Amino acid sequence: MNRARAVSKWVSLLLIPGMIFVGGMYAAHKNWAVFRATLWVTNSAQTLVQERANLMGTEPIHFLRPARYPGKAVTVNDPAAGPDDLILLTGFLEDDNKARLIRRDGTLVNEWRLRASDLLPDPARCREPPMTDWNALTHGALLTPDGDIVVSFESCATVRMDRCGKVQWATDDLTHHSPNFLADGGVVIAGGEYVDRTAKDLPWPFSGPYWEDLVLTFNSGGAVQTRVAATEMFKANDMAALLNSGSAFETRVDGEFHLNDIEELSPELAAAFPMFAAGDLLLSFRNLNMLVVTDATATKVKWFHVGPWGRQHDPDFDPDGTITLFDNHTDNSLDGSREGGSRILRIDPATNVVTTVYGGREAQHFYSAERGTHQMLDGGDTMITEAQAGRAFQVDNAGRIVWSYVNRWDADRTAWLHDAEVYPRDFFRIADWTCP
Repeated sequence: MNRARAVSKWVSLLLIPGMIFVGGMYAAHKNWAVFRATLWVTNSAQTLVQERANLMGTEPIHFLRPARYPGKAVTVNDPAAGPDDLILLTGFLEDDNKARLIRRDGTLVNEWRLRASDLLPDPARCREPPMTDWNALTHGALLTPDGDIVVSFESCATVRMDRCGKVQWATDDLTHHSPNFLADGGVVIAGGEYVDRTAKDLPWPFSGPYWEDLVLTFNSGGAVQTRVAATEMFKANDMAALLNSGSAFETRVDGEFHLNDIEELSPELAAAFPMFAAGDLLLSFRNLNMLVVTDATATKVKWFHVGPWGRQHDPDFDPDGTITLFDNHTDNSLDGSREGGSRILRIDPATNVVTTVYGGREAQHFYSAERGTHQMLDGGDTMITEAQAGRAFQVDNAGRIVWSYVNRWDADRTAWLHDAEVYPRDFFRIADWTCP
C-alpha cells in the first residue's frame, strides 16, 4: 500500500466515527428507527477503528502476545532429537498466515500462504466473515506423502492444496478446529451450524438459539459423507443431562460444547484398545471437559470421561493403549509459585487412571489458555505446541528440551504458533519440492 492510500485510509478511519456521531445525535431528535440504524453504523465504524492495524496491514493484532521466551526461530536443536525429521509449522509466520515445512535446523523445505480470500469458496459464509485475511484463523493442518496439505480455517471451511498451493477442493460445510485423516483417505473434523428454530422444536433443555456441533467426514475428494449432530448423539445415548452441564439452561450462540477434535482409531492401533474397534472416533468436548469414544458412525457412545483436565485439546490414541491430550488447565504463575500451567496428560480408558507426561510443575512450566497440540514421537519424546506463547518444543523421556522454536514478531512479542507436527523424512514420496 503506497503512502497516499495509507494516509487516505487513516483519515477516513478517524473522521467516520465523528461524522456518524453527529449524524446520530441529529437523527435521535427526528426518528428513533433512524437513530438505531445510525447506532449500528457507529458500532461498525468503531470496529473499523479497532481493526485499523489489520486493515492497514501493519500489525496482526489478533495473533500477538507478550514474549515469554528469548530467541527467534530454532533456539534449541539437539542432534540426537532426530536429525532427518521434517517439521510442519502453522501459524502467523513473519508476514502472514502460513504453513511452513522445515528441517530441524530451520532450513525451509516448502511453504504455503494461507489466505482465506484466495482459498475459500466464499469467506462470507464463515461464522464470522473475516474483515481481512488477518481476521481469519487457521487451526490445524495435515500433509500427505505426495505433499498435499489439508488446512482448516476456524469456523469457516477446510481446504486441500497441492504442494504448490493449488486448491484441490474446499468444503461448502462450515468446519472448525483440527482435521484428521481417516484410514480410507478421507477427513474427519468438527463442524457447526446455527440452530434457530421455534421453542417447541428445540431439543431439551435448550430454550433459545444455539450453536450445534457436528461430526463431519469427507471423502478424499472433499465430498461430505457423514453429518451427525452432537446434541442428537447425547440424547440417543441417554446422556441428555450432560447437555446443560457446561451452560445451565441458557443457550449460548458461541457454542454449547465446543467440539474441538475428532480422531479415528486406526486399524494399526485397534489391537491396543480391546474395548474399542477400528474406525471408532475419539471426540473432545472442550466446554464439558469431556472425552468421548463413539462407534464409526458417531451415534453410539462406548466410553466417556470428564477431567481432571480443563478445556483440553488434541486427544490422541497411542500405541500403548492409552489416550494422551493437551490439558490447557489453569496457570498460577502470576503469584510467583510457578505451579499450574498446561500439561500433557495420559489416560488409560480401561481404568480411567490419569498420569502426567509433562508439565504442571515449576521445572516444566508452559501455558496456553487456548489451542495447543502435542505429538507422541517414536522413542518416547513429545512435541508440544504452546500456541499462544508462540513456541513449539520437543522434550525427551527425562523432560529435557531437545528442540525448540520461538515464533518471534518483534523485541517484545511473539505471534501465535498453532501447531508443530513431526514427519519422518521417509514419510514423503517427493524428491523435489520446487514449484513453478
